[in-house]
Amino acid sequence: MKMKTIFLIIPHYVFSSDLLHTGFIKLLSDKYKIIVFSPIFYVNNPDHYYQSPNITYIPWQEKRPKFWNFFTKTLRVALISEFDNLEYFKLRGLMKINLNRQRKLLRTIGFFLPRQILTADFFTKLESLLTPVSNDFKELINKYHPNIVLTCTPGFSSAESEIIIMAKKIGLKTIAINSSWDNFTSNATQFRKTDYIICWNEVMRQEAISIHNYNPNKVFVSGIYRFDHHFEKHENELSREEFLKSKKLNPAKKTLLLSTVPPNTYPPQYDVWRKIIQKHKENAFGEPVNLLIRLHPNDSLEKYKEFEGINNVHIELPGKQKNKTSSGGHKIEMDKVDLDNLRYSLKYTDININFRSSLSLEATIYDKPIINLALFDYANRYHVDWYIPIIESGGVRLVTTEDELNKAIIDYLNHPEKDKDGRKKIFNDYIEFSDGLSYKRSAEAVEHILKTIS
Repeated sequence: MKMKTIFLIIPHYVFSSDLLHTGFIKLLSDKYKIIVFSPIFYVNNPDHYYQSPNITYIPWQEKRPKFWNFFTKTLRVALISEFDNLEYFKLRGLMKINLNRQRKLLRTIGFFLPRQILTADFFTKLESLLTPVSNDFKELINKYHPNIVLTCTPGFSSAESEIIIMAKKIGLKTIAINSSWDNFTSNATQFRKTDYIICWNEVMRQEAISIHNYNPNKVFVSGIYRFDHHFEKHENELSREEFLKSKKLNPAKKTLLLSTVPPNTYPPQYDVWRKIIQKHKENAFGEPVNLLIRLHPNDSLEKYKEFEGINNVHIELPGKQKNKTSSGGHKIEMDKVDLDNLRYSLKYTDININFRSSLSLEATIYDKPIINLALFDYANRYHVDWYIPIIESGGVRLVTTEDELNKAIIDYLNHPEKDKDGRKKIFNDYIEFSDGLSYKRSAEAVEHILKTIS
């Protein structure tokens, strides 16, 4: 029987880390021919990724970037009102976030338009009317005869949006396979609804159904590919002492993991890090500690130059610095070595300190205390749909002042068992699976879908 063919769209390095450096691509290519499209292949040799006779890597980017940028960042943001009931969009309205002059004008116009047309589905139909199927895409369809298209998200990037629309126009079914935990609310206006969607957990499944009106029979739960690595069996494991010494940190001391975010997400973070480092120098946490500062892929290493050379402070990027592509600011990719490093970083540190990060989920795998930063009047940033349940679980400590931060650090250093039940709830609700086989469940969902549409 002829092997079926899948088109897989990888918009940037976050998803190449998840799908091309894990078991997902290997398992899928054992059963199907996979044609992988991505702008990253223009600047990075695809020979560096998993190779198989069943895999073809093709450099690809959207044909009309200005069109998609206008629809995504201007029209949809300004005019779509169907999600105004979500806490995230209430906060955006209250804070007037990203309301430039053009968006303000469009939003004013939107008040006089029928509310029923200001939906994501309406704009998807409009985009479809205005988007021709490109000759390049037609040629690839005729060459490879795909059975289905896999996108990482339901259209949050221009490359995915364009291919979802083109696939719809020629009757090719689509599956979104790897949206992150906040995307169904924070990126709600950007949905170009795929025919099927695979979610990390049951929480996201219910959001897909209740917020985005997916048919329950077309929504699947896989677990989180990027977390599989934590649960796999590993040979030649580093000990805690070996790991900390490799960072020039002192194994005799406990370690705080400071996880950063992009500069615009929490601008005061650099002042917070300065305060923690000053307290570290003063030995003000009741005992001497190490500081491991793990940068977000979109944070700037330059901003941490002032902290270099401080005793028992280590600063690092989360992965390999790659060549920038047309797909935006993502320029860090994680391979197996980097996944190991993250695993050790969570396993062998004692407290995770971050601002509203998915690392709050990941830390629960190792039952590590979690401190969420809200200094400088940022507590309301946690009143967003995906994070409200995290705060309400009791599994994290939200701190709004320097004094609260210091007390939380000292308390957790002395009593790491505190808030254990809350962390367990976060794990059960958001991670669910501890077998390291999320990639396999996702591949099985794709296989099931292919059988139903054949």
